[in-house]
Amino acid sequence: MDYIVIPAYEPDLNLIHLLKKIRQETDFQIILVNDGSSPASRPIFEEAQFFATLLEHRENQGKGQALKTAFDYLHLIGQYGVIVTADADGQHQLTDILRVAESARKHPQELVLGVRAFSGKVPLRSRFGNQLTRLVFKQQTGLALSDTQTGLRAFTSNLLPFLLEIEGQRYEYEMNMLLRAAKVYPIREVPIETIYINDNQASHFRPLRDGLLIYKDIFRFALASLSSFVVDYLVYALVLFLMGTAPSSLKILLANSTARLVSSSFNYWTNKKMVFKNEDSLIKTGTGYLGLALGLFILDTLLIRIFYSLFGLDLLVTKVLVSLLLFSLSWLVQKKIIFKSSKQEVKA
Repeated sequence: MDYIVIPAYEPDLNLIHLLKKIRQETDFQIILVNDGSSPASRPIFEEAQFFATLLEHRENQGKGQALKTAFDYLHLIGQYGVIVTADADGQHQLTDILRVAESARKHPQELVLGVRAFSGKVPLRSRFGNQLTRLVFKQQTGLALSDTQTGLRAFTSNLLPFLLEIEGQRYEYEMNMLLRAAKVYPIREVPIETIYINDNQASHFRPLRDGLLIYKDIFRFALASLSSFVVDYLVYALVLFLMGTAPSSLKILLANSTARLVSSSFNYWTNKKMVFKNEDSLIKTGTGYLGLALGLFILDTLLIRIFYSLFGLDLLVTKVLVSLLLFSLSWLVQKKIIFKSSKQEVKA
């Protein structure tokens, strides 16, 4: 049995047209989720019940939660089949829905995306938003996807337990799905045609709020790095103060050593558990991180000493400058080597 899942919030008649066409021309069982729409949308959902199984939220919980409500329902049914997710605004052509479904049927251990070409007349926020998320996604995973914001996706029901574990309630859920899938499942792209109705004005995507949710993993890394720097800097300053009039070379060595030991331990656990969510053994990642920490410590100490000797900068100011220089190096080594996830292939 194959299913199509459609989350809907304040839909219009385009939803009814889509449901009728799916029912008339395919064998899909339709799962429609009313995500807390207002009473004004009630007539739409009452008519929709003639074509679909209707699941409802009393209050708006977000697209991600609407999808998970449908996934949980299908998981409880326990029947194997292809599942397609599509938007309620009529932007996805039935032919494209059938194409992604067929691709998922042929490749049951893959996540299939219906990807847009973004050619011709495309609303500015849709074009810009997709370019930005593509860039962020590639930086995070190393995979170059054509369309990270597509709502047309297909997979088999054996992926449901995996999808139900993914965090997120609103639009960030779809990005989190890709980030998590990139580690464990191949991602396949199927070109589709997308119609933007009235310049996509019916979209309920809120660029600022939902954008912050989508990029929260990036902010986690920045916050972890900033927190580690604060710990490092405070310990460094405290040791300098406690050593008083000791020789500058000794002060730099001891202050930087103590600060690095404390901040590196803090940074390691923060990045492993909160940012990269890496499940590799402590020995595997800890050994690599220890090597990185020692290398950064040597570079940090040498650069501080060089900057202090050559330019006579204050030791506290020098510490800030050197830490900024080493930030990018630390990020690249951790992302690409220490906490590297198994990279999957994007297939077409």
